[in-house]
Amino acid sequence: MSNKKVIFLLDMDAFFASCSIAKNNLPMDSIVGVASPNTRAIITSSSYKARELGIKAGMPVFQAKKISKDLIILPSDFKTYIDFSTKVFDIIYNNFSKKMEIASIDECYIDVTNEYKKFQTATKMAEAIKAKILKDLNVSCSIGISSNKFLAKTAVDFKKPYGTMVLLRENVPSILWPMKIEKMYGVGIATAELLKSNNILTIGELANTEVEFLEKLLGKNGYNLKLRALGIGDDDIVVSSNDYKSIGNEMTLEFKSSDEFELQEIIYSISQHISERMKKRFLEARTVAVVLRFERENQEKFDKRLHKKTVTRQETLSVSSNNLEDILATARSCFDYLWQGQPVVLIGVRVSNFISQVKGHKQISFEDVLNNKKTSKVEQLISDINFSLNSEIIITGSKLAKKQQKNISQSKFIKDDSVHLSNTNVKKEWKE
Repeated sequence: MSNKKVIFLLDMDAFFASCSIAKNNLPMDSIVGVASPNTRAIITSSSYKARELGIKAGMPVFQAKKISKDLIILPSDFKTYIDFSTKVFDIIYNNFSKKMEIASIDECYIDVTNEYKKFQTATKMAEAIKAKILKDLNVSCSIGISSNKFLAKTAVDFKKPYGTMVLLRENVPSILWPMKIEKMYGVGIATAELLKSNNILTIGELANTEVEFLEKLLGKNGYNLKLRALGIGDDDIVVSSNDYKSIGNEMTLEFKSSDEFELQEIIYSISQHISERMKKRFLEARTVAVVLRFERENQEKFDKRLHKKTVTRQETLSVSSNNLEDILATARSCFDYLWQGQPVVLIGVRVSNFISQVKGHKQISFEDVLNNKKTSKVEQLISDINFSLNSEIIITGSKLAKKQQKNISQSKFIKDDSVHLSNTNVKKEWKE
């Protein structure tokens, strides 16, 4: 690997359950299931010890309790997950490599090409990262190692939990090619069925299929999948610039959810984290976006096969802000537009179009000084109460005045164009 890049894919092990175990100071080998507190609750995440017993995501809690009397049910705590995620990425950035691309709340790609020799080998560096995270946070991770992101991502699933796996291009024919086509990262249900209907049953058969045929069958994606089946992939780590073009988090759920309260709780937790990060960096944002990935039924298929679809919506604020209240309200508006009850498997919130308070890109007005934009304890309390009630029952006097003024404007048929809306569907192989 001396003439190639060395790429790690770090993947946290049973992340939601592991965070819950660590927060509650339980032994790491505890039999734990994470579930929402209601009578018809299902397990949304489980520890590896629980999985060994057959307790898995999607199982009703009452059924899981029959399997083991030692099962501990802990509630979902998305703020904790985000806090642990931030600490994990900080450990990597501050101690190992600054060339890091966050793929999701529990995954990141790391370019260690110029760092791994300090640890003698890439494998020893991976072990050092795992040990540091375990020692500091009491949660474990696994690391896949290769020369590109696709192979690193593929490698990590071979040895979990707390594993390290090296997968190089020269090993692809012996390790990857015998695998079923649906096991290949980037091949969804619909694509797998299409390939299998054309007698392409394994990754090896995909690798040895003429590219012209694959492009006719799958379009441009056919060419990309063939390259990956040959072990060729993207090795470019997308590092956020110092200007912070965007700040956000995406959370992949271990089990799809149609629970609106749970989804709103995730939006709240991510929005709160984004607000805190912007304030620490003296940034305000003009644009808020929400991304959802959900499973939907293809009505044209007789068997109603499920397909994944990713959609995003953004709204541009008339006044830049880093307040939780503003970010949360806009994120909820985007969510309400996108979500119609579909089972969600990923949810994310992101802000962009920043104005730096430090660099003076924003002219502070006298009105801004009077209406200090930092969230007060009262505003935070009001926001927390409204969130718990899932309704905006309590509002501040200034906000009430703004609402009344808005109603007057609307009653006079004055068009309010202070918010620009856009809606686009996106499909990305690599999450940026």
